[in-house]
Amino acid sequence: MTAAPQVSVVVRSMARPTLQAALASIAQQQDVTAEVVLVAACGPAHPEPDAACGPHALRFVASGRRLARPAAANAGLDAARGEWVTFLDDDDVFLPDHLAGLLAAARQAPQARVVTSYAKGVFAGGRVEWFGQPFSLAQLYERNFIHLSAAIFDRRLAGGGCRFDESLAILEDWDFMLQLAQRAQFHFVPLGSFQWNADAGDSGAAGGANHDPAKFADHRERIYAKWGPAHDALVGRTGPLLERAAGLAQSGNLAAADALCREVLDVSANDPWALSLRAMLLRRAGRLAAARDVQALAAAVRPQDASFVYNLALIDRESGDVDAARRDARKALALDPEFAAARALLAELG
Repeated sequence: MTAAPQVSVVVRSMARPTLQAALASIAQQQDVTAEVVLVAACGPAHPEPDAACGPHALRFVASGRRLARPAAANAGLDAARGEWVTFLDDDDVFLPDHLAGLLAAARQAPQARVVTSYAKGVFAGGRVEWFGQPFSLAQLYERNFIHLSAAIFDRRLAGGGCRFDESLAILEDWDFMLQLAQRAQFHFVPLGSFQWNADAGDSGAAGGANHDPAKFADHRERIYAKWGPAHDALVGRTGPLLERAAGLAQSGNLAAADALCREVLDVSANDPWALSLRAMLLRRAGRLAAARDVQALAAAVRPQDASFVYNLALIDRESGDVDAARRDARKALALDPEFAAARALLAELG
């Protein structure tokens, strides 16, 4: 009897020449029982695939018409039978330990129903950029930082109402992650075992040649409008707590301020402002190593904010790590060339 699949890999196939490389990368997945759910997104012209993908089962979801990206994704969700689900476009590839690594992370964080990691973005000419970061609910409302193929999620979430919005031509993955975030805890693991050929497709939502600024901006505003009420509700809940915490910190009641920061983090996972305030509290308490860890996480979840990196540089300096302080001050200045405090710190450090 064939073992039930641990993970279903949904492939939205346009029958491009790159499909064989994508399927071969799934066939090479080690130490995992997987199934491929191959959705004929291109419609009835899709050729009949093989019955298996290496050691893994393959099930073909035929279609009598061409399917847009979210419709093809929903067809794959309906057909999936694995405990976990992920996606792979037909112009990207997994490294051989990708699925096993994500499943291992899921076992190490049994409370999580979504596990995410880095995507290695490869552009024409060989340039590489890493896409992904630790999860932060507040930041997910601002921008997407999770690639579907660098994540696995509990299939029961789809049964519980998480579906791809078929009114969206692009950014349906961001919307889907926001749906998951309302229902599930996320866990990030710093793997780099998925290769995203970022400018190879034609959606207009990626990078390089595959980026349509007007289309992207239009759909980004649609996501903001759809999720604005949820975001506002979160800010309405956490904002007053952070204001109270800042006031308590100013009056010297560090323990009470820290308790409020923890309360914020319970409802807004890895909220960068709560993390940064906690780092300041730990720093004032003389716990510099803990303060640096917390501020580093705050900077990681809000990577384009120079002030978060600058605060990290200050903790580096106070900890006696001049090299790290210099590196982080330079990074803050690169993010904001007009950041006078970062420039002054860098001059002080020499």
